[in-house]
Amino acid sequence: MPIYEYKCSECGEKFEKWQRSMCSEEAARCPKCGSLRVRKGVSMLGSTGGGSLSDSSCAPTSGG
Repeated sequence: MPIYEYKCSECGEKFEKWQRSMCSEEAARCPKCGSLRVRKGVSMLGSTGGGSLSDSSCAPTSGG
């Protein structure tokens, strides 16, 4: 399930919400003030600090 970051247009609260799919129409509600006036942002959840795919600990190693 993807996670999305939101910002409330009423109180400015920033929060995250898991959703079933990218196309899901589930309404996001601000946990602080309860407003439905929220804006979806971009989440950097998968960021690991700039390593390349060959640096992955899941990559096969040679010489085994």
